[in-house]
Amino acid sequence: MSQANQMLTRRPGLVTFAAIMLFIGAGFELVFAISEFVNAIWFSGTVYGNFSGNLWIWGIVDLIFAVLLFYAGYDLLRGGAFGFIVAIVLAGLSAIRWFFYLPAAPILALVVIAVDILIIYGLTASADYFSGSSRATGAPEM
Repeated sequence: MSQANQMLTRRPGLVTFAAIMLFIGAGFELVFAISEFVNAIWFSGTVYGNFSGNLWIWGIVDLIFAVLLFYAGYDLLRGGAFGFIVAIVLAGLSAIRWFFYLPAAPILALVVIAVDILIIYGLTASADYFSGSSRATGAPEM
């Protein structure tokens, strides 16, 4: 095995970093989903009201995001290209979604958006790892 192939088979540090950030993002989404399921008092006291009693729907959305982010992190640690695509899409959607929470919870929203940006950076900076692993397994290239 040549040295170039060895470099492509070893997982880059930024991919591991992105997977850990996905686990952290999943944790944020899970905690926020739990707080929405119990009808968060701190959130209903904001200037925008309590979302007309539909806060449980956002709890379900956050719970789905948490499960998908956790799976994407797990797949990244395994070296799967599917996790790469899912992680970038979910991190982008999560960042866009949290922009809407800036007036209600600015610090929390900025932290989650920063985590999402770090995930996208970590994955796009080492995208060669996933194109190389797809060639090694015989899967079609992205």
